Amino acid sequence: MTKGPEGFEQFYSEMYGERWPRLKEALLAPKKHVAVANPFSKFKFPEAPLHVTGISFEHDVRESFPQPEKTEEGYMNYYLMDAASILPVEALDLQPGEKMVDLCAAPGGKSFLCALKLKNQGLLVSNDRSAARRARIHRIFDDYLPKSEQKNHTVTGHDATKWSLYQKSIYDKVLLDAPCSSERHVLEDSKELAIWAPGRTKAIAISQFAMLASALDIVKVGGTIVYSTCALSQLENDDIIRKLYQKRPGRFELIRKEFSFGEPTEFGWQVLPDNTGWGPFYLAVVKRTK
Repeated sequence: MTKGPEGFEQFYSEMYGERWPRLKEALLAPKKHVAVANPFSKFKFPEAPLHVTGISFEHDVRESFPQPEKTEEGYMNYYLMDAASILPVEALDLQPGEKMVDLCAAPGGKSFLCALKLKNQGLLVSNDRSAARRARIHRIFDDYLPKSEQKNHTVTGHDATKWSLYQKSIYDKVLLDAPCSSERHVLEDSKELAIWAPGRTKAIAISQFAMLASALDIVKVGGTIVYSTCALSQLENDDIIRKLYQKRPGRFELIRKEFSFGEPTEFGWQVLPDNTGWGPFYLAVVKRTK
């Protein structure tokens, strides 16, 4: 298959058919954000906040926001996110006292939301192999949370694909927001688009599956894994869950989740910007059964 812009266009046209032109247009449009209020900053939105149904955190939706800044309490006032990227945290259904790991946590926004759910009870492990990205996680926690609220939080630098060699059946919940093709970024970067090749998504999918297989070993029996990506490629989304059925039969069951925006896929849920203005984002929820 052709590489570069022509190959990219061919690959995703074949995957999305007649939908691709409007999906591509939406991907190139300005991004929208949700501002999630930081309760420790005591910040209040100045106007009546607009809400996205199904998001449990205090938040507001506008066409644009000023960059977050510190309030007199010394903590950042809000965290800016795509509404779709909040859904994996909602899908985890975290309860105070549970033990969870965020396997690919940088830059740290989802870990911050998980910390709010856990209420400084249980255990939150935020993992990333890159020292620079781990530094970003530390900054997020220091900027948004008092030290007293970080007692149940640890930052690690393990290889997520090999974690199960060292720990097994430890965690109640696992969030695997896997590194992915991030096609929206590729479209916006001419240099990235020029070197794009179909082998990119195939290679990434191999690593994603290894991480998910490891996650299935480190979560407890009865525990939950949320697998998510910001990819358009089905090789990195439903096909990863399909491969889990092939390689780990009988060890898990799929938990169906529906949200107020987005659409169901064969195994999960997808949010695409042509229909919602949010995303792209994919998630699937897996419960370990043995």
